[in-house]
Amino acid sequence: MHKALISALVIFFTLTVSIAMADTIANRLGFTGKVGFATPIKDDFINGTSETKTGFAGGGGLLYGFGDYVAAELDVTHLPKLDVKNGGIKAYEATLTDIGLGLQCRFIPNGKVVPYISAGADFIKGSLKHVSGNDYDLDWTYGGHVSAGVDWFLTKGIALTVEARAVRTISGDILSGSTKVGEYDPYWVQGTFGLRMFLPETFWR
Repeated sequence: MHKALISALVIFFTLTVSIAMADTIANRLGFTGKVGFATPIKDDFINGTSETKTGFAGGGGLLYGFGDYVAAELDVTHLPKLDVKNGGIKAYEATLTDIGLGLQCRFIPNGKVVPYISAGADFIKGSLKHVSGNDYDLDWTYGGHVSAGVDWFLTKGIALTVEARAVRTISGDILSGSTKVGEYDPYWVQGTFGLRMFLPETFWR
């Protein structure tokens, strides 16, 4: 009993000290994993339809700190299933992959809690399946994103992260083979939470 209590106290104080020693990400590479939900803003996400439902979003990426306040990010988000309805009846299932490149502006970089904002370019591709079984390609399209979030450092190398992001691109082509049969209009907001793990600065030495 006493050993278990002592062990619990050691773990508690170790974690407390680690939190107090949260550090900058300057010259450190981070790996991010996240899950959440995405909500299309345009009801006619697929031209000719009337409603698109909220769906799961998940992914991850890389983050590299150039200094205390600026970091570059590569982010990949996958939306595996968005139900698209027409007149209240499900017509399609859409799948999207968003590759984002951007810059973060980070505030209070040496704090335990580090808020940030970011913006960048997005490249999106996907697929579309009609309820009848017909499959279509959602050709590449491009646009941008803005986001805001918070990293809460548990240790110097591990942080919990929460982020809200809005993604907007130009219309893309819906293809049947090589033939254009319609257009899709990616425009959504998403909320995610996850974990960042940073390599120590000395990793590169």
